[in-house]
Amino acid sequence: MNILDNISSMYTIDSRKSPSKEEEIKALLDFSTIDVPTEFIEINQLASDIEINVSDQMYIRIWGASGCLEMNEAYEVQKYLPNSIAIGDDEGGGALIYLEGKDGFGIYYTRFADLDIEEAVKITPSLTELLVNNVGLNTLLDR
Repeated sequence: MNILDNISSMYTIDSRKSPSKEEEIKALLDFSTIDVPTEFIEINQLASDIEINVSDQMYIRIWGASGCLEMNEAYEVQKYLPNSIAIGDDEGGGALIYLEGKDGFGIYYTRFADLDIEEAVKITPSLTELLVNNVGLNTLLDR
């Protein structure tokens, strides 16, 4: 199933860039301290830097592989949140992060300025659940 072709009507893709190159994906996989979920790799093979309008209330951006690597290094995400990988943002200082947190593995939201496991809030078990089935949509909108 192609996540982007099955995206919920609650979302609109306003922009996207070319897919990540295989060498960019490999560099990300080599960098990551966790097994990057297949769904994120598959999305990056379709497009990168995807800007998604969420119910005309906010935007989220899912980074491409090279942007993901750059942002994780720039914010030292793994220093503050071991066994994680930030995969996107809300274009307002908030991060979307695959993380094994207090509520199990999934996508958590926290501010880049406060990368603290205690502040991270689980919004959804996966990108597929969020973008296709709206699981966690209300939690995301309440952030």
